[in-house]
Amino acid sequence: MSANAPQLQNLRVAIDAVDRRLVKRLNDRAELEIDEIRFGRSPVIGDEPVRGRLDDVVAKNDGIIPATALRGIYREIFSASYGLARRVRVGYLGPEGTFSHQAAEQHFGDSVDYENLRALSGVFEEVARGHVEFGLVPIENSTGGAIIESLDSFNDYFGQVLIGGEIRTSISFQLLGNCKLEDVKEIHSKAEALVQCDKWIGANFPNAKRIAAQSTAAAVGLAKLAADDGVVAIGSVKAGQLYDLNVLADGVEDNPNNVTRFLVLTKTPAAPTENDKTSVMFTCDDRPGSLVDILDVFKRYSMNLGHIEKRPNQRVDADYTFFVDILGHLDDGKTAMILGEVKAFCKSLHVLGSYPIADPKGTYQANDPVQRFQDDTKRQSEIDQCDADIIDLVNERAKLVVEVGNFKRQSDVPIYAPHREVAVLKKIENLSDGPMPNRTLEGIYRELMSGSFALEKPLRIGFLGPEGEHSHVAAVRQFGSSVTFAASQEIRGIFRQVVDQEIDYGLVPVENTSVGGINGTLDAFMDYHDSVSIYGEVKLQIHSCLLAGCRPDEIREVYSTAPVLAACRRWLSTQYPQVKIHTASSIANAMERVKARMADDPDCGAAAIGSALAGEIHGLTPLFRKIEDRQNNMTRFLILSVRQTLPSGKDKTAIMFRTDDAPGSLVNVLEVFKKQGINLTHLDKRPSQTQNWEYTFFADLVGHRDDQQIQQVLGEARGHCKRDENDQPQLTILGSFPASQRVLS
Repeated sequence: MSANAPQLQNLRVAIDAVDRRLVKRLNDRAELEIDEIRFGRSPVIGDEPVRGRLDDVVAKNDGIIPATALRGIYREIFSASYGLARRVRVGYLGPEGTFSHQAAEQHFGDSVDYENLRALSGVFEEVARGHVEFGLVPIENSTGGAIIESLDSFNDYFGQVLIGGEIRTSISFQLLGNCKLEDVKEIHSKAEALVQCDKWIGANFPNAKRIAAQSTAAAVGLAKLAADDGVVAIGSVKAGQLYDLNVLADGVEDNPNNVTRFLVLTKTPAAPTENDKTSVMFTCDDRPGSLVDILDVFKRYSMNLGHIEKRPNQRVDADYTFFVDILGHLDDGKTAMILGEVKAFCKSLHVLGSYPIADPKGTYQANDPVQRFQDDTKRQSEIDQCDADIIDLVNERAKLVVEVGNFKRQSDVPIYAPHREVAVLKKIENLSDGPMPNRTLEGIYRELMSGSFALEKPLRIGFLGPEGEHSHVAAVRQFGSSVTFAASQEIRGIFRQVVDQEIDYGLVPVENTSVGGINGTLDAFMDYHDSVSIYGEVKLQIHSCLLAGCRPDEIREVYSTAPVLAACRRWLSTQYPQVKIHTASSIANAMERVKARMADDPDCGAAAIGSALAGEIHGLTPLFRKIEDRQNNMTRFLILSVRQTLPSGKDKTAIMFRTDDAPGSLVNVLEVFKKQGINLTHLDKRPSQTQNWEYTFFADLVGHRDDQQIQQVLGEARGHCKRDENDQPQLTILGSFPASQRVLS
């Protein structure tokens, strides 16, 4: 029976009608979940209660949709809703009780979530990654001067973060402890704090030993544990409250007007307020008077410098970097003109941000979310009704899809058709008015389609194992949770399983934006090009998570593979500089070693780095997501099949060819595509494996093999390729397939 038979078209019309209602209720459910997270008692994704809620939803289902598909759908709903409802996050130099923490709370209040970080560079790092919306870093103190680590971090992170504001806060130190004053033997605090209290300590405790700590809060924590040994700390009132220490002396700073200026880091430029300043950093030309020439520009325009500081570059005998604050906003025209003139005298000049001048009364005002339900009972009733509607609709859709599958089997049409998948996902995107993001709706419908596969004909998908590796993540994100997955230990084994029809489809990596082409896949195509066809492609953003069974501040050792550890090196150095690193043979091995350590010692503080899926498989909770240093690292995978795909309207064709060992032979082939206006999106090469210094080339071109123009250009290209022993041109079409329209993550 034809795939365009009237009965089949009627079924698709019915599916479209269900999709319209389903997308509407999915967005309704997201709004309800957002309200529940903000104002109810909804647990955070990843917690045990969330798994219980998934169980509750599945228990309500008495239809045909598989439980795995329903779990996948609601996991997407919960995850997206949590992201949409999440409060603004602010990072500061921790732990709790530091003056950075105190300043953050004074400025941002209790309407945000706080993340205490272990280094100043870590605050820059988390803002740059988008893990926190704002970061707070001290830049100078009226007694101690510039905060060197903050200045140096701007050299590392300019272009990734902006200064969005400043805060000035009075710093008053207290002597904190639980011993008597006459018993004090050691005074602990951060080095800068000890300097700012130097005279007071000398006058009151001349014989006490001064010991520098990583932070004032860390010093206070030690004073709590070692009070019997005469250990006290200098810190904030808040730190004393947090650690239940007595204030032995108040206001112990030498300068009663001690003030610290903090900068608010963000990725979003601040709008002009008519009372702004602009911070820049620059290096001078290496010639006499270059700095004077720069400062003379500011003088000529009567531009007062609110702050100037210099730092040596990291290389020996390198130029100095100067940091300057000037009055005005970059958008006001005059400031931009002055900086343009200054730049002519600089080796380099970078604007770090334009922002409002510190206002003692200025505090962060969060946008108050609208609470739709004052009554939790009413909200829960609405949630229950919405869940019932969604379950009914997905089952109604599943029944229609099963009927479509019956028609497909009669016509020998494959159950999984990438060109139809593209059309369905585009339709769903057009149906939605939000708030659910398109990427979430795509994830939901992939789970729906996965559940339908299980009902029509269970699919078996091969991937490069073990479970939890990025190939497994790509397979789950593409095919959903309701298919059967088969891990292979080698890429060639996936090709062989597709040919022998042990699996329906195979997923193999073909290139990575960091390491380039995947040789194992390219080499396998040389042996299996006559037996397999490229059926589709999947692009996956490579993300790593820190996974553990303990709190973030309890972590003392981290396990992962050498490449993953290398890919997260900067994050680890800024967030966990003191942890012990262990190299594992695979992500799975890292997880197993962490679980074994936890079984031997529940307080071991062991964690692993891997995918969120790996954590789910091994029962470890993601503490931090997207910790990889390179945020745009992506791997492209190919879907293998014994079938060929139909045109989708946005396709690629992959080819493999060899050229003669002669000058210009490759250019002759590529010139054909250029002349016909055919874009090549990928080009790679591998040794031919038959003769030294001969190569096989792999290319992707825009268009489908059934397109007349593609047939014509490939015919012409064959005329420039090397011929085999049967005098046939060595150019093979590996497959035509829909071009990936979205990067999965």
